[in-house]
Amino acid sequence: MSGLAVAGWIALAFGAGAYYAVGEAGWFSAANGALGALALAVAALRVLAGARGAAAPAFRGTLARGLLGVLAVAAGGVALERLASASRWQLDWSFGQRFEVSPAVRDVLAELGSVDATLYFDAFDPRVRSTRLLLRTLASTGHLRFLGEKSLDETPEDAERFGIDSSNSVVLRRGERHETVDRPTEGTLYEALYRLRGRDGGLLYVARGAGEGDLSRGDGAGYSGLGRALQTEGYRLREFVTATAAEIPDDASGLLVLAPRRPWRPEALAALERYLGRGGRLVAFLEPGVASGLEDLLARWGLESPDALVVDPASGALEGEALGTNPLAFGYAEHPIARGLDASRMTFFHGARSFRLRKPQPEDRVGGVVFASGRSWLSPDLDLASRAAAAERPADAREDYHVLVAAGQYPRGGHEARIVAFGDAELASNHFLRALYNLDLVLNGVHWALDQERAITLRPKASISGRLQLPLPLQNTFTMFQGVGLLLPELLLLAAAYTWARSRSA
Repeated sequence: MSGLAVAGWIALAFGAGAYYAVGEAGWFSAANGALGALALAVAALRVLAGARGAAAPAFRGTLARGLLGVLAVAAGGVALERLASASRWQLDWSFGQRFEVSPAVRDVLAELGSVDATLYFDAFDPRVRSTRLLLRTLASTGHLRFLGEKSLDETPEDAERFGIDSSNSVVLRRGERHETVDRPTEGTLYEALYRLRGRDGGLLYVARGAGEGDLSRGDGAGYSGLGRALQTEGYRLREFVTATAAEIPDDASGLLVLAPRRPWRPEALAALERYLGRGGRLVAFLEPGVASGLEDLLARWGLESPDALVVDPASGALEGEALGTNPLAFGYAEHPIARGLDASRMTFFHGARSFRLRKPQPEDRVGGVVFASGRSWLSPDLDLASRAAAAERPADAREDYHVLVAAGQYPRGGHEARIVAFGDAELASNHFLRALYNLDLVLNGVHWALDQERAITLRPKASISGRLQLPLPLQNTFTMFQGVGLLLPELLLLAAAYTWARSRSA
């Protein structure tokens, strides 16, 4: 076999491996497939062009043995594929173990008790096999029944009934309720199962009227993704208009405040103070450079937030922004909000302020949940992030594990108030919510504040397409940087193949 043919097979192997790991034909798998096929074609043409004695019996014998070998390999591959398709035995080498059931999915399936799943497909759709394997794996939990597959051409009434728009869609049914998932991954199936559960998490009021983040806005700066995620988790959302409301209603399970850009009315701040005094629950997102009045209220509850920017040299920089002004957090306290998060499950903050903590009363419990690295410091220069130059630490700036997210519990008059405060709101925006483990941190903060701790979990990641996020979500990270992880070993193998071919021809 020539060195060119060996290189072709290596390229095809790496292309197929990348496709399986990511679950889609990205640039790396497509380039390797094309280059591998081209290399094999050129190698074959070179063999044919150099075959002067093609009529000789020795050549015909060699050619026949080569063709038989190719046919044997092809037949073996087809047999293995059929065996793997027919059996339940599998090896999950995919990125993120896409065919391993996560604890979050196991929990929601156990809570539902029994769910029926049907896969709808068009002929020759190659994605169906992966979805079939995933549904069989979920069925192994004992709480999901995989009813099989149905052709969309043969069941047009089902397509209309369940709103199926494309091949490789899954319909989940529990009693009279159903959910249709048109891009089935473990993450999207988990979200559908959660909606199917239909549990009421309570009434969450959302502050409006002072420039707060908008849960209905769908662009990168909006928070519609957070709104959908909260509704998926079972919360009913209702507006609390700070410009007119005199009291936070008694039916509120909690209040969500997303980075007000203008000062709150004193009457609204007083209403929030009274609400907390009778055991209310608050989830507040702040932003550097803003004085809304909420900062002073939080300080009275032991969560003082100096108006300064956290600079963490241990973090990288986004293009056009100063190094360290977007902390990549990997330090977490032993707190329910951070359950499951560790140095390998990081969260991302896009410009954040910090908190200094104290207990207003001896029985209160106030503590940090998420921390910047021990090299971080506070800069009063709030325009620092907009300058691409590296931030220089002043001599009087103190390096410390600055608190990025804080939580407090306050026994008051037979009730317990709870507050969760984030030093950044953009981590919950559409642009960054699904980056790394931001979604888990935000939702688990809401769950803890509203006393829904059993809902705290790490969610399987739904794939994101059509929008580039920085930092990249886990799946997109591998897709974009697989050249670093796979290209280097591929080049080493190609170099070894070249050396082997040269040694044979010497």
